[in-house]
Amino acid sequence: MSFKPSEEWDIKLKNNWREWRGWLRRLGSADLFRRAHWRLTALYSGIFTLFLALFVMIAAALFYWIATSDQERRISRLAEQEANTIEQVLLKQSNFDLFDDENVILLSEDQLFFYVIGPDGGLLAGDEVHPRLRPYFLNALSHLKANERAPVYMSVSLPEHMPGLAREAARDWRVLAAAHPLVIHGDFVGMLYIGMDVTSFFGVFHWLLIVLIGLAVLFLAVGVALSFFMSKRALAPIEEAYERQRQFVADASHELRTPLSVVFSSVEALSLEEDVMKNDFARRLLDRLRDELKRITKLMNDLLTLARADAKHAALELSKQTFDFRPHAERTFQLMSELAAKKQITMHFHAPEQALVTADPDKLTQLLYILLDNAIKYTPEGGEVTLSIRTEPKHVFLSVKDTGIGIPPEDIGRIFDRFYRVDKARSRQQGGHGLGLSIAKWIVDAHGGAIHVHSQIGKGTEFLVRLPR
Repeated sequence: MSFKPSEEWDIKLKNNWREWRGWLRRLGSADLFRRAHWRLTALYSGIFTLFLALFVMIAAALFYWIATSDQERRISRLAEQEANTIEQVLLKQSNFDLFDDENVILLSEDQLFFYVIGPDGGLLAGDEVHPRLRPYFLNALSHLKANERAPVYMSVSLPEHMPGLAREAARDWRVLAAAHPLVIHGDFVGMLYIGMDVTSFFGVFHWLLIVLIGLAVLFLAVGVALSFFMSKRALAPIEEAYERQRQFVADASHELRTPLSVVFSSVEALSLEEDVMKNDFARRLLDRLRDELKRITKLMNDLLTLARADAKHAALELSKQTFDFRPHAERTFQLMSELAAKKQITMHFHAPEQALVTADPDKLTQLLYILLDNAIKYTPEGGEVTLSIRTEPKHVFLSVKDTGIGIPPEDIGRIFDRFYRVDKARSRQQGGHGLGLSIAKWIVDAHGGAIHVHSQIGKGTEFLVRLPR
């Protein structure tokens, strides 16, 4: 089997999920409750953020609706009053000429302009606060629908520093316009348009949004701090109970190893007795006892390893040293080759002449044993298992690839969970407890590395491990 090029390894090992997991690891991946603490803090903060966002949106929408509704009522009432006034003036004129020199209509206090547009679209009369702005107002009104009756908010763009206007007035204006038809004796004589300057209102609304968002950010910071404190207090009794349980498992596993060793020694001693071994039933019974004792001993060792891994500062307890990993890998490979030979599995080994790494030799050897044992266990007879080692200036890469049954995509994310088995019936037949890969992941995380799985159903599985040198 040819070794994978560097580019393929980098693609598989340097992906998004590994970056996120590295971030969590920097927060303390060895500490289960620290991760749970941060998750709870994120959950509480997210809920608090949602309520704050809803409050800001509802408060802003309510203020906008109340203010705009009042403005629209005012301008609609003003348009109706001025329309009645103009109609009264026109009724006194026989020729319906609008606003001769003797007829003057003044703008109300908060009114920006009024215009009367005839049926042909021409301007019949009008007045505004700033005469120079008439073309801009009329241009904005020309974009309104002909049958528009409801008040409309318009944006009127003015040139910068327009001569004749104050500096602060030469800018974009927001105008609320309303229309009202003029009807004399049943005849439509024109459309009255009036406008109010609401630029200051939108300015105030803009600053209101800024203030609300600022307060929301402030309250969010307080909420995150409270979430952090509350989640920590909520986890305290659970963490205490978990620590007692962990200590119990560690003590029980440690205490059980001694009687198991005595029983195993007794079985081995009995197997040396010729009289016992001559009895077929006794021999089969001793063989079954020996296999079950080995299985229970392995389970006790795994539980003890996980109990130690859960302890605080477990990563600091590793006995790290710089050594050549190839001899350790070769010994483990030869040991597992004997197991693979019983299933007629072909083993392949690829490694450089020297593979220096700074790690705990025992834990790294245990990691390799777990991965090879897992590959052999789930590879059918006649399959292949390949162990590959590659070194780079800053990292060492391990690959254990098999041609086994593969892992379903929906189970890949859970294979490192404790006691999780993809096929429980098959795992029991193979003697698995669902702890091996959990221990492997802890070893990799404790060394500051990363482990990734690539698998296809019926084609096999590959475990990729990156460790710092």
